[in-house]
Amino acid sequence: MADRQRDPALVAWAAGLYDGEGSCSAYLPKFRKTYRRQMAVSQGGDSGTPPTVLLRFRNIVGGHGNITGPYRGYLYYWKTSRKLVIDEIVQLLWPEISPEKRQQYLEACELARIDPEVNTPQTTGGPTDVAWAAGFFDGEGTVGINRLNPTRAPYRGVEMEIPQSSDDGVPKALLRFKEVVGRGSITGPREPRNPWSRLPSYRWRLSGHLNVEATAGLLWPWLSAVRRIRIEWALGEVHAGLKTRPHQGES
Repeated sequence: MADRQRDPALVAWAAGLYDGEGSCSAYLPKFRKTYRRQMAVSQGGDSGTPPTVLLRFRNIVGGHGNITGPYRGYLYYWKTSRKLVIDEIVQLLWPEISPEKRQQYLEACELARIDPEVNTPQTTGGPTDVAWAAGFFDGEGTVGINRLNPTRAPYRGVEMEIPQSSDDGVPKALLRFKEVVGRGSITGPREPRNPWSRLPSYRWRLSGHLNVEATAGLLWPWLSAVRRIRIEWALGEVHAGLKTRPHQGES
């Protein structure tokens, strides 16, 4: 991998994206008696145009892996099942990825009867935390607008959210994100409503245009163009409402 691709902030961003939408698993191919590992990162996008975050991720991990899709009209995957590539990428991301993703990798190695060669402790509380948080938001985050309670504020409000599923309490990645940005609240667990998920869901949520502006400003240097455009649109809609309606506070 080139030195530019080993930039700690870029690696942290890639680890955040992987924490949000990545997975490592093992499957049993036809006519084989041993399991094979695979890594994947998913992301929604427009038909015919691979999401830029997947292209960016692939570039950071040395150009390895293939991007396929769309499936169901919008879903793309970056994937690799090459043994040496998986180990190289995991070694690169290991200091930044969450305990849940580490455990996934270790379980896949056990099924495939491969001895893992990673033992670096997780890195948190350092200068790359914000880049990691931006990658995490690029993977799972959403920005939207809604109409707040008219007795409190008659204009529309802006919200940021990140959902995560877990069968072992609040996901560590959500807790880390909340700590990094210093705002928002985490709710859950809730029973899964999505047919593609079988685990209880949790959600980090932040509302109020001043809060969203501050959080977006923190993450901005590393956020993807897609998330930046969405944030600018949502804040623009809310600011337009503030100009025509009295300001009565935020949630």
